[in-house]
Amino acid sequence: MLRLILKDLYTQKKIAYFSPLLLLLYFFSMGKNISGSNLIAIVIYSLSIAFIAYFMVTYTNFNTGESEKNQNRLILSLPVTRRSVINAKYIMISIWWLFSYTSYILIRIILMNVVDTSMTFNQLFDIKVLLLSLCFTYLLTSIFYPLHYKFGFRVASSIGIVSFFLMTNAVGKVLSSNKANGVLSIIIDKPIISFSIIAISVTLVSYIFTVNIFTNKDF
Repeated sequence: MLRLILKDLYTQKKIAYFSPLLLLLYFFSMGKNISGSNLIAIVIYSLSIAFIAYFMVTYTNFNTGESEKNQNRLILSLPVTRRSVINAKYIMISIWWLFSYTSYILIRIILMNVVDTSMTFNQLFDIKVLLLSLCFTYLLTSIFYPLHYKFGFRVASSIGIVSFFLMTNAVGKVLSSNKANGVLSIIIDKPIISFSIIAISVTLVSYIFTVNIFTNKDF
């Protein structure tokens, strides 16, 4: 398992490690305030972190159809099970998210000292951003992996990008709704709990589908 995780770290494209710089676009466009009372700003930052993590997940899986088959044949020639390969992939989601979130903190610290000196420690390390960004990361990548192993990288990554914008639009409409009731009101009142439950459920279903697809796939 550890070797599979290290393999993804070693084979990641170098350019992907510079992708967190894209967070600067969000920082300069969304303004300075990211306090606990500004839920929409928190969601925007969380989605931006999740997008960077999703980009890194997909980039480490970037291959042409034939080279991907050869890579999978090589991996499966090692003393590993197909399930352990998928386990490593889903664990790596957290590692790429951690890299994205850490980059977010470092960039914020730099900007805090250069641009926005009014930001406080509590605003910088907002627990809501941490948890929501992790939830959004798993939601996006949970869409990617089953499609990736079923239809290939191009289809999966394209649908993943569309899903990101649909998710951003949907979350924005829910949070800005003045007539929320039932499930929507629960999501607005308890966003952390709500998105955690959704993310865990979707990830579990995604994992089961991905394991089943990869186990039965002929390389």
